[in-house]
Amino acid sequence: MNEDKWKQTIAKRRQARYRENRLGCLFIVMVLIAALIGGVYYIYHEHTHSPEYTLEKLQEAFADRDVEKIHRYIDFKAVIPPNYKVLTNDIFANDTIYTEKERDVYQTFYAIIEPIITDGVIQSVDKYIQTGNWQRYNYNSMLKGRQLGIDYAELINRSLLFNIAFKEVKSIENVDDTHAVAVLAVADKYTQTDFDLHITMTKNDSDDWIVTRVDNYQEYLNNISKLYREDINSYLAATKTDLDRSNARFGQLKSEFTVLAEGLKNNPSDSQKALLKSYIENKIIPAYQDWYNYLQNNHIPLGARHLHELRLESASYSIQAWKKYADGIYKNDYKELGEAERIHNKAMETEQKVTDTINNMPALFMPTVD
Repeated sequence: MNEDKWKQTIAKRRQARYRENRLGCLFIVMVLIAALIGGVYYIYHEHTHSPEYTLEKLQEAFADRDVEKIHRYIDFKAVIPPNYKVLTNDIFANDTIYTEKERDVYQTFYAIIEPIITDGVIQSVDKYIQTGNWQRYNYNSMLKGRQLGIDYAELINRSLLFNIAFKEVKSIENVDDTHAVAVLAVADKYTQTDFDLHITMTKNDSDDWIVTRVDNYQEYLNNISKLYREDINSYLAATKTDLDRSNARFGQLKSEFTVLAEGLKNNPSDSQKALLKSYIENKIIPAYQDWYNYLQNNHIPLGARHLHELRLESASYSIQAWKKYADGIYKNDYKELGEAERIHNKAMETEQKVTDTINNMPALFMPTVD
């Protein structure tokens, strides 16, 4: 082999080794890239299928008012029924009025309407997410007013659902491969009381973690309700003297009004109607207005705010009803009189809520059990 051929052979061998080295390096790089992509994907998959990710997405969804996303990560049909049972059991926890038979009937009734209540709560939550405000049922619904046999608004108010404010996620602990418990720092808006709410999260078939249970709602209900009751008792004691004075005044006015109204039964004259209108405008309405003004200027313990608002609402309805009645009587306007009756009924319904709240009664209205 001459020198030229030898050099060519050496060069070819070097080129072959170079190509082999390049291929080897390229293979190693590809393996590293694949491993990196796989690692990134694994980390991404693990993060996006973790309890932490679910809670992050829920906070984003609440901020964005994204109802669909919230329903993706909270199983309301699983969360609500157990807490509904806690609430209905709590209503009768300290009851000394009902017989055992009556309580059994009421509890059976609550169980029957559970699906309707569950759907109603979900609708209320959806509206809250969309608007940022808890809204009463003011549309055609079985839960409006007392059509279902309960006062839905008062039942939900008693649940304290309206008053829970989320603060932060304190901790998350995996119980096993498919269950985790998160501790949420929340506060009651009225009493400003902090509480650690424990929720259970479950991994579903899609490997997403969803909220399926509130573990210590009973404890939350007990603690906050006790504070409310203490504030309500304090509020009642502070307003008792003025309430008694106002009730005595209302009673006297009612007696005087009854005497005046006797003259309207048999084709009253214009002067009689004018006299009655004047009495309402100068005596009755000012009495209710004084009571309303007193309530507005009164100090309110935070836990008694709902009771206080009901009292204000009742007084406001009474003022409106008497104004309509005075105009209806004077003008012989049956439309105004009908409106007066409608508003008066709302005042009576609100006053019933006041009584129920004071007496710590169930938000339930059923016939007496024989």
